[in-house]
Amino acid sequence: MASRRGARPTGTDGSDHQYRMVIESKYQKVADKKKRLRTVLALQALYYGCFIAWNCGVPLIEGKRPAPVVGVMPLVGFLALILGRKGVGMGNERSSVTALWGYAFCSFVGTALAMGNAFIMQTMVHYENSYPTRFGSAMQTSFGLDKHLVQAFAQILEGCIHAAGFMLQGVGAYLAVSLTKTSQTKRS
Repeated sequence: MASRRGARPTGTDGSDHQYRMVIESKYQKVADKKKRLRTVLALQALYYGCFIAWNCGVPLIEGKRPAPVVGVMPLVGFLALILGRKGVGMGNERSSVTALWGYAFCSFVGTALAMGNAFIMQTMVHYENSYPTRFGSAMQTSFGLDKHLVQAFAQILEGCIHAAGFMLQGVGAYLAVSLTKTSQTKRS
């Protein structure tokens, strides 16, 4: 019978498969966690792009300056992405436990900043000054769209951006810490 990996080695009928070398489960777990962390890194990059577009786009449409947190969060996120990439070891690079811990710390700080931003935007900003309301007004003025419908979609968009920030950065920090713990365990 043909195999996907090529021809069977000479001198065997395949019945000795249980005695062949196998990859230790620890290394399979590390590879799986690295794959998941790479996916989270890509999604975090997408999140920060959406965050910047939303939080800079609305004020710039109105001719105003973005809030200071718009500069701090992507800076922390960019540093986290660099450390995460170094920690996972893209390409032929080796993994770096120190970079993974730095990534976990930056992701944790990013989670705290995202929570603070969401709290401020959802509770402390009066509805008339919120980004969804301002965006709806700008779209009504510019394109004649229904202000309330645009506001509703913008409110949903803003909530999704906040939720994505919490989840992605929290999951990234968890995966990084988990990966460092898994890769540091001693052989038994």
